[in-house]
Amino acid sequence: MSGSPSITDWISAISTAGLGLLGAVFGVWQWMMSKFRPKLSARIDAGKDAVELTIVNKGRASGIISQVDIQAPDGSLIDNVEFDGLPNQRFVPMSLPAMASTRLILRAEDHTLFPSGCRLVVDVGKRRPRELTPKQEQTSRGLVGLRSVLPLSGSIGESHRD
Repeated sequence: MSGSPSITDWISAISTAGLGLLGAVFGVWQWMMSKFRPKLSARIDAGKDAVELTIVNKGRASGIISQVDIQAPDGSLIDNVEFDGLPNQRFVPMSLPAMASTRLILRAEDHTLFPSGCRLVVDVGKRRPRELTPKQEQTSRGLVGLRSVLPLSGSIGESHRD
């Protein structure tokens, strides 16, 4: 007998390494899933008087939506925005629980319109706020009549309570 490893030793070593690699990949995947992972989508109606922002938390941790703004094509923020269902029709930071979603309806005040090419700027706790361009709705049906679907009522504006 020589001192070289047999074929069964090689099979055992390769299977052990494969299981270790599989365990490492699974561990990294579980770690990624345990974070706050918001997915954002937006659409603007054909009349340009309302925007629907949908935020779905695909992660297992809750997170804070700390700011939502509409930015004009020139980079300035549009301040004549009403947020349906929020106190005083103004945005307040809100918590989004794990595996939950929310829908915010933003309307232009005083029957004005949002400019073409406007973008949403949403701060979800990352290094930089996320920017997204709302998809233009092709139908004449507007978004103004839709209502916001908010997360748990106790999670809105918690940081602003007296």
